Parts: sequence; structure tokens; C-alpha cells
Amino acid sequence: MLTATRPHGYEGPASTLVAALCRSVRRAPDETAVVEGDVRLTYSELLNAASNFASSLHRRGVRRGDVVMVQLPNWWEHLVTIWGTWIAGCAVLPVVPLYRERELTFIIGQSRPAAVVVPREYRGCRHARMIGEIVQSDPGTLLVEVRGAGEDVTVGATSFQEMIKKDWRETGFATVSAGADEVAAVLYTSGTTSSPKGVLHTHRTLLAETATIRRHCELTSTDSVFMPSPLSHITGLAYGVILPADIGCATVLMERWAPESAVNLIERERCTFTVSATPFLRGLNEVYSKRSVTRSSLTRFVCGGADIPPELVRAAHGTMGTDVLRTYGSTELPTVVMADPRISLVDRSRGDGRPIGHNEVRVDSSGELLVRGPELFVGYLDARLNEEAFTEDGYFRTGDLAEVDSNGEIRVTGRIKDIINRGGEKYSASEIEFALQEHPRIEDVAIVAYPDEELGERACAFVVAREDPPSVAEIRRFLVGRGFAVQKAPERMIAIDVLPRNASGKIQKFVLRDRIGRECSSGEGTGEESL
Repeated sequence: MLTATRPHGYEGPASTLVAALCRSVRRAPDETAVVEGDVRLTYSELLNAASNFASSLHRRGVRRGDVVMVQLPNWWEHLVTIWGTWIAGCAVLPVVPLYRERELTFIIGQSRPAAVVVPREYRGCRHARMIGEIVQSDPGTLLVEVRGAGEDVTVGATSFQEMIKKDWRETGFATVSAGADEVAAVLYTSGTTSSPKGVLHTHRTLLAETATIRRHCELTSTDSVFMPSPLSHITGLAYGVILPADIGCATVLMERWAPESAVNLIERERCTFTVSATPFLRGLNEVYSKRSVTRSSLTRFVCGGADIPPELVRAAHGTMGTDVLRTYGSTELPTVVMADPRISLVDRSRGDGRPIGHNEVRVDSSGELLVRGPELFVGYLDARLNEEAFTEDGYFRTGDLAEVDSNGEIRVTGRIKDIINRGGEKYSASEIEFALQEHPRIEDVAIVAYPDEELGERACAFVVAREDPPSVAEIRRFLVGRGFAVQKAPERMIAIDVLPRNASGKIQKFVLRDRIGRECSSGEGTGEESL
């Protein structure tokens, strides 16, 4: 059985995730719980299918406290699998579908799942066959294949449909009573660095998170949650799986992101709430801006996971009529701060908000943001990582730089490793990125440092252009014209089709640093212009 690797120190809700689902089933068994494509499940249907899955896990040797790894897209089966895992008293380990042999071998080797649930095939990858090869040395691992039927089922795999077919009441199966402080989820950080870490959350910490969001955003059972973010990420798990069940509303899943389709789905299902990253907000705003008649049914869009330009917050409100609430959090503590929906639009568009619920924040002498609260995870799967991650009094070291104003508003200014140190003059890459987002020919941009013999570091801009990318000289003139010191202007520019991002929308800057490092080492020209 997985256990917390460090004491938590907060009380939070002394309940379990399954208890929250059961409350919603008792309250409104025939209300819609999940919508995905043409499939609609009521709360009673969701509980019945999940209970059948749990019963099948036990019949096949999976026991309370075991880990069940799930690598599925945003399908209804994903939701059933997660709830079935919790009903069986196990911990769920959701993994994004884009992971392949390298990442999966590491994750499986460290977490030792008793069962793995994957698609037979998805977007050209034979997931079941791939996982079967990884776990072949452990014949006790149960392999469950989703959307494979009959002769198509992979050798050695069990069909998901078979897992949910029998009625649990016929087998005498009952919900396993997990404790509030038992580990409910293992979430691997999706990587803005190259080293994933297994984050441990309990029933108590996850319910504390959704309770805080429910109160802050004033959500009720009449709301409907739109979820385009992967259910395998903390955003999808917390707000696409747990939050709807906690308040008894529907969750509307989107398998693959496409802005036009997203708008159609939102309006068809009259979705009112979502928690998603900046690229999703930008895409919706662009589509709605072309529809002069229809404003969005979304009343609240909680936006985090990536840098959020203030002008985008204002533009989306004007176009969609949606209150965009900036937020900041991480897999370790999902929502540290959030904008207040009752304050002015101008104020909401600037800072990242104040601590919500019972969360606490402070900034240390180096400028690093330290956080703690009821939603804080209970340690890493590799407990050796905890010593450096926490202060002696239980604050988590976020690795982010932040400022706190006189009103307690937090403004995250960048990563500690995201500082450009040009000849001893240090500045944040994010302040330059925000400024360049306003350039008429720049769609998206990321600034990273690259090594320089003379100054130690210089800055390179990776630019996704709307048309022809601006030159380094044009970028410099643009920044100087907006009051920036010329030393902060990037001295290299690389045009790129799309910035590499993780599942939460954060830019994977280690990928960009690797590229500029290789190009510097090989002497390739990238448009350098020294000041």
C-alpha cells in the first residue's frame, strides 16, 4: 500500500472521494454525470459501471492499496476507470497518452502498478502492445484494453467491456473502505524540466482542493463543467473528475482540442465553467470573436498552467462575456491563489490573485515563492526528493519567483531557472515574453538563455509568427519603444511553428534550451545581433 512520505499537518475534509460520488448518486441518480461524444452517462450508470470495474479488479487479484495506471484520452471509459479504481480502494496513476516507452518504462518501474488500462490503439500507437512488452517481465500485472473487441483484443489483455459487464451486487462485492489519508492518486509532473516526479495526493488533499474551488467560484449542481484538459493531468483529474462529482453536476469531455469544435460543444451542452490553460482561452476567444451574435455560455474560465497575458483576460471578457480568473498552482498544490471574481476586470487581469481557502504563502529572501495548505501533496513517491522540496516548517518550495503587493496580491514573475543573467544583470524572461505577446506579428513566444563566453548568458527568442517573423533588430526596437532597457532585448531569434508544451500548457523550456545549446555548439547561425 502506498503511504504518505511526510506528515501533512492540515485537517481538511475527513471524507473520501467515493463518498462524494455516492452523495451525488443519492441526490440525483438520473442526472447527467458525463458527456463524451455521443455517450451520456447518468450518475447511477457511472457508479454502476465503476463498481463493476472495481469488482473485476478484485476478482483478478488487484487489492486495496495497489496502484492502477491509466493511460487513456478523455473518453468516458477514463472516468469509469478512475472511479472504479477508487471504489476498489486503490490509488490511480493517470498518465498522458503521448508518453511512450522511455517515460512509461521509468514510471512503471518506479510505481509498480498492479493493473494498467490503455487503449488498444490511439492516434497510430498500439498502446496495449507497447505496455505488454514493458510489463512482460511481471506476469502478475493486469493489462486492460479499452475500445478493442473480439479478435482485435491484444494477446494477454482483458477487454474493458468485460470488466464492467457483470453487476457487482451479484458477486457480493462492496465498496472497499479507504481512509481519508490514504494515497488516492500518483501524478507524475508533466515536465517543464526533464525529470518527472511522482506526486502523492490523498483523498483528503484532493477533496480540500475541490471544496475550495467550489466555494470561491460559487459552483452548484446547476453548473456544467467543460473539460478539454487531459484527465491524466491534475487539472483534468481535479476539475473534470472530482469537482463535478463533489457538486453533482455534469462534466463534458473533449477528446482532442479543436477551437471550433470546442465552441460548438460548449454551446450545445451549455457549459458554464472550466479550468484550462492559456492556449485554450486564446483559441476560444479567437473563434468567438468571429461569431458576432453568440456570446459564450461559459460564465467562469479559471486560467492557469501557463503565462496569462493581461490583454487576453480583457479581450476574452469583452468577446465572450466570460469572467476569466487568473490562477496559480502546481501538481503539488493545485490552486494556491486565484483572482477574486468580484473585483474589477482591470485588477483581475494583472496579478495572479490572493491565496484562497486556507492556503498560506510567503516569499523568502531569494524571492522564491513558498506555499502550504490543506491541498498540499503529502510527498513524492521517491521520498528522497522531499528534503529539498520542503522547508522545516512545512512550506513547499515552488521554484517560482514572486512578488506580493500591499494587498496580498501575488504576481509570479518567473522560474528561478528562468532568469537571464547577462553579464551580472539579471532579469526575468517572462516580462519580455509578456511584452512581445503584444507585437502584431508574434503569435507566441518564449525566451531562454544561451551560453556566451563574454557575458555568461544572452537571450534567445523562440517566436511563433503570425506571418513573417520580426528580425532581432525589429524586436529590439519594439521593446525599447515600450520602455525596456536595450540589454533586455533578445540577441537571437529562432522562428518555430509551435512551442513545445506539456499537458497543462506550460512551455517546456528545457527542449528549447537543448536546441539553442546544440546550435551554439555547432556554430549554426540563428540571427544573432550583439548589442
